[in-house]
Amino acid sequence: MNDPHRTSLPPIAASSVINERYEIRQSLGKGGMGEVFLAYDRATQQQVALKVVREESRMPGDDEALRQELLHARSVSHPNVCRVHDLAPSAYGPILVMEHITGQTLHTHIRRKKAQGGYTPDEFRRIASEICAGVGAIHSQGLIHGDLKPGNVMITQNPDGSFGRAVVLDFGFAKERARLNARRPGAPPDGGTPNYMAPERIRSGGASMEDDIYALALTLWEMWTCRVPEPGSRPRSKPMRQQIMFDVPSGLTTDEVKQIFRSLAEIPADRIPARHLRWFNPTTMTASPVQVARERLDPGPPPGRTPGGAFVPGSQALLATYASNAPEFVGQIVDLDKPQLLIGRRTDADIVVPEATVSGTHAQLRFVNGGWQVEDLGSTNGTYVEHAYERKKTVNLLHGGEVQFGELRFKLVNFTRESLLHKRAQQHLARRDGLTGLHVREHLLMALEDEALFADWIEVPLTVARYEIRGPNRLVSERPTILEMLAFRRAATRVVELTDMLMLSLLAVTAGRTGPLRFVVAMVGPGAQEAKNLVEQVVGQVQGMMPDGLELAASIMRYDPGTNVRTLVD
Repeated sequence: MNDPHRTSLPPIAASSVINERYEIRQSLGKGGMGEVFLAYDRATQQQVALKVVREESRMPGDDEALRQELLHARSVSHPNVCRVHDLAPSAYGPILVMEHITGQTLHTHIRRKKAQGGYTPDEFRRIASEICAGVGAIHSQGLIHGDLKPGNVMITQNPDGSFGRAVVLDFGFAKERARLNARRPGAPPDGGTPNYMAPERIRSGGASMEDDIYALALTLWEMWTCRVPEPGSRPRSKPMRQQIMFDVPSGLTTDEVKQIFRSLAEIPADRIPARHLRWFNPTTMTASPVQVARERLDPGPPPGRTPGGAFVPGSQALLATYASNAPEFVGQIVDLDKPQLLIGRRTDADIVVPEATVSGTHAQLRFVNGGWQVEDLGSTNGTYVEHAYERKKTVNLLHGGEVQFGELRFKLVNFTRESLLHKRAQQHLARRDGLTGLHVREHLLMALEDEALFADWIEVPLTVARYEIRGPNRLVSERPTILEMLAFRRAATRVVELTDMLMLSLLAVTAGRTGPLRFVVAMVGPGAQEAKNLVEQVVGQVQGMMPDGLELAASIMRYDPGTNVRTLVD
């Protein structure tokens, strides 16, 4: 119900004074839910921006949404996110007092650059880096923007007129409205701007981090096309260069372009988190790659030190990550509830495991000075640690470390059964092989199909390198020995690292396991001869790490448009 006193108030205009403190200078713009004014704060003697939700746009719950926006904004302190100072009542309703940022919105900036011939790669990288950093800071607090678009990004200007920084504005308010309308089939789009919504939000409503990533990708896409995307836009549906106005991507690396492509994925889980969206250094423009963001198992936070290094039952656990003969055991948690535990297959062991290559009484675990000491008890198949081929009599296991009993691998973690981190670990192990960290076959084929779509979209070659460990045992059995398993793990890890480094990858290359001692690595960009030279260089370096009698062999396959990616694997 409208407040009669509020409706009798004169409209806010230049020279209006709100709360006897804020002198209105001008309107900065109107959005779907409110109007923002430039004002002078008499108390601080600084210019600020005031956000007021227009009466005709108000909905039940908007006052609480504004309060939540203040709390959310104050929890994010980042140079690429607008600071919010206060939430104050007024005769016009609640007002948000925000940092005033001089400059222009990215929407206006794009139109001006269009008239000047578009963005240079350097300019694009810098703006993209800063927007991604701002969105990453918001998501790092568990928050959602809910209405990301060029109109909610400000491009500041330095006193000398040069480009300053990109600042993300207005997060939280649209998200609060979206939260009140939980995602459900057939729900109308809520709170945000349909032109920048992900397909699942248009279908079913509800804001999410994945929806923010889609909106972020469309915002960067608009910097290439200089056109506002239509609601439900699918930029991946036809080749990139048929859609863009200025060929900014020609000055970017293949992986930088791939970030946009993957962030526009139809499947939300396939989009890249904002914290992993990276660009070459836009200031120095070096060609050095940044740290490649690989998906890894999270062991949880390191355990705190207890007084006197005392043992705390259940504070740590063992996560089964790989088992040759007991795949159903992978992903299970074993609680470390005593300072001394016996592990083996016998029913009287403290930790009973189903893996056939583990001895009846395989090893003893002892808690020592905040870590665990593992003592092999004369097992048949041995105990091993990272990057070592020889059996170990004694192993010191620290948080996040791995130990292998026979053909069973464990990771020392700091979370409990059915916890959020445990569920995430199980999801990781459903997609990736626990021995090597590579994609398992089903998810590899899905990833390769996406790589093929990207190669078609950007119209560049796709080559798949197929690697295999060969040795005398291959002539008599398909079942790897433990030595071969350890060599395979080490070789696969090193091959992926070298390929990333030689290709200057910003993203980890797509790689997956295809057989007992076989795996593939997909490379988008290099031509056939370049890919051949790269693979030969990788094999030459990794062969020196192999045990005597084992050899790393490789071959390459080129993808042709329309080819079934399974043929590249098989």
